[in-house]
Amino acid sequence: MAAPSKKPSTKGAPPKLSDTTSVVGNNTEKPEAGEEVPCNFRVDPEFKRRFKTFCVAHDREMKKVFVEAMEEYMEKRGG
Repeated sequence: MAAPSKKPSTKGAPPKLSDTTSVVGNNTEKPEAGEEVPCNFRVDPEFKRRFKTFCVAHDREMKKVFVEAMEEYMEKRGG
């Protein structure tokens, strides 16, 4: 008995390394040193409200406060 024939692929050719796209998450290359990359996670709504209120009250960007806090936390925990 003959094997069933395969359907032709409808996918195109893979992108070339020289092609640049604006697609977020296109992690085919390592980011440059010092370049910022996305970091996305969920938190409790009450925590977010308190965190944002703290940052506004101290005239600080949320990202900078978060990075400073994590650096300090990791330093204390041996990271």
